[in-house]
Amino acid sequence: METSLINALIYSIIPTLIGTLLTLYFTEKVKGNIKIGFDKKIEKLKKEHQIEITKFQAEINLLKSKENFKFTRLHEKRFTVLEKMYQLLNKAINELNLYISPVKSTPNGTTFEENEDNLQMNFIDAHNNFAGYFSNNKIYLDDKITTLIENYLKEISDVYNDYSQNHFLRKFGDTVDPKIHMKAYTAYKKVPEKIIPIKKEIEKSFKEILEQ
Repeated sequence: METSLINALIYSIIPTLIGTLLTLYFTEKVKGNIKIGFDKKIEKLKKEHQIEITKFQAEINLLKSKENFKFTRLHEKRFTVLEKMYQLLNKAINELNLYISPVKSTPNGTTFEENEDNLQMNFIDAHNNFAGYFSNNKIYLDDKITTLIENYLKEISDVYNDYSQNHFLRKFGDTVDPKIHMKAYTAYKKVPEKIIPIKKEIEKSFKEILEQ
């Protein structure tokens, strides 16, 4: 009877145990499959994400390259403009000094008036070259430099007018007013007083741009 009871217990436990083991087996297998599938999806997402990051980084690098290229080209252009403008500025001031100088020599074969006319035209040409170049390239200059050059143009025009009025009246044989004559004779003093300080400020601003 005991044997029968044991056998009954065995027959009742074994199916349950086998069922439990099978359940655990299939459960773990399913879990394993789910984990494998999940890991694959994670790896796929990682790869896709890495591809997106790489693509995004490439786009950023491209934009940086373009910006650096534009900045380099702009800086090169500004360098060219500033270099040319400085040359024209010096030329105009030098020609003005020659024209308004109270002491000047007259070349052989040339009268005083002819020499005055030549010096005047030399200045006018140099001045117009500078003013025209400034007007055409103002876009490359900042507001500070633009204001300085506009002040320079006003001051140099005033000095030129002080001297050229006397030149014009004398050329056409008109009687020159002593006040006009005195303004012409002392016009050269305004160059170091009014023009050179502005020129130095322009030079300083040019250097600041070139050092960027």
